[in-house]
Amino acid sequence: MKRGCTQCGECLRVCPVYAMFGREEYAPKGKRILMEPLDPEYGNGIPVPEELAWERVRKLSRLCAGCGRCARVCARKLSTAELLADVRSRNPHWTQFMWQMWIRAMGGLWPMAGRMAMLIPKGMTNSGDIGGLINMARSLVAKPAPAPWFTLKPASRVASKRVMVFSGCTAKYARPAWTEKAARLLRHWGYVVIDSNDFVCCGGTLHHAGAYKAEAEVREHNIRVWKDMGEPLVATFCASCLHSLHSYAAHMDNREDIALWQERVLPLSLLLTDPVITRTANAPKIVGYHEPCHWNGRDEDKPLLAKGLEVRKGTGLCCGMGGILKMSDAGLSAAMARACLDKMPGECREILTGCSGCVMQLAGEAEKDREVRHWLDVCDTAD
Repeated sequence: MKRGCTQCGECLRVCPVYAMFGREEYAPKGKRILMEPLDPEYGNGIPVPEELAWERVRKLSRLCAGCGRCARVCARKLSTAELLADVRSRNPHWTQFMWQMWIRAMGGLWPMAGRMAMLIPKGMTNSGDIGGLINMARSLVAKPAPAPWFTLKPASRVASKRVMVFSGCTAKYARPAWTEKAARLLRHWGYVVIDSNDFVCCGGTLHHAGAYKAEAEVREHNIRVWKDMGEPLVATFCASCLHSLHSYAAHMDNREDIALWQERVLPLSLLLTDPVITRTANAPKIVGYHEPCHWNGRDEDKPLLAKGLEVRKGTGLCCGMGGILKMSDAGLSAAMARACLDKMPGECREILTGCSGCVMQLAGEAEKDREVRHWLDVCDTAD
C-alpha cells in the first residue's frame, strides 16, 4: 500500500460514492485514514483501536466502485481502490468466494438467472440490495437489436493482420452477438480473425475483490493463450476489460513482452482505421453517451460514434458497476446508476456506451422509455 495522503480533498470532487452521501468518511481520503492503521507495514505494529477493527470498518470498505477517479486527480496518485483491494485480500470473506464462483464457474447460468428475474414484477423490487440485484439480472437477457443506426466500411483495408477478439465475461455468456459483430467488422476491414474462445475473464473484478490468486490464474492463462496463438493483435470492445488487460504488463518480466503486449492489446474502435460512416434513417436525432470510467479520459469510442451520430455525453460520474460494489452493496450500486442516468440530457432516450458492465448496469436501472445499449448493437457493415 502506498501511503501519504495530504488530505487536500481533490478526491471529494470526483468520487461518485462521496457524491451520493456527502460525508467525508465515505470519500477516498476518509477511507485512507481509517484503513491505513490496518496495514501491517504502515500500522507499525501498533494495536488497532476497537473502533477501527476490521469487523467495524468492513462495510465502509465495501463502498467503492473501483472507478479509479481518485488516483487520477491525486497529486501522489494514491488509489483508494487499490488500498481496499489489499485490505480485502488480507481479510477474506465468504462474499469473495461467491463472487469468484459467479465470475469463473457460473457464467453459463447468467442468461437463466436473467430469465428468472424477468418473472418477478418490477414493482416488488424498486429499491434496496434485492432490487439492485434483480434489475441487474434482468439486463442479462438480451433485447432484440434495433435496425442499424449507422454503417461502417473502411476507406482502405488493412494488410491481413491477425487479430483475436477478447470478448470478456458479459459478451461471452450474455451477449455473444457483440463478439460476432466485432469479428465481422474486423474481417470487413481486412483483418484475419483467429480463434479466441480460450480467453477467460480479464481478472479486473477479481482484483477489486482482493482475490489476487484467482486474478493471477486468469492473467497467466490469457497471456499463455495469446502466446500460443503467435502474439497477434487483441481487440476488445469493453473499456473495463481493456483497462484490466493493460494492467498485465506490470506483472511481466520480459521487457520485449511488455512492449509487445502494450502495443497489441487495443480497443476495437481504434482498429477500425479510416472508417467511412453513414447514418441511416433509423438513427435517433440525438443519442446519449456514457463514458466508462476505465477509459481514464482517453475514450476511443466516442470519436468514432460522433462521426455518424449526434452524440451528447452525460455529465454523471461512475455508473456504479465497477469493482465488486454490485455484490457488496447492490442498493448503492443501483442508486449510483440512477444518478448517472439522471445526468443524461433529458431529450436522449437512447443511450450508448462502450463497456459491457456499464451496459448491464445502466440498462437494469433505466426507465421504461429509455434504452441503454452497446454501440455494437446499433451498427453494421456497409458494402
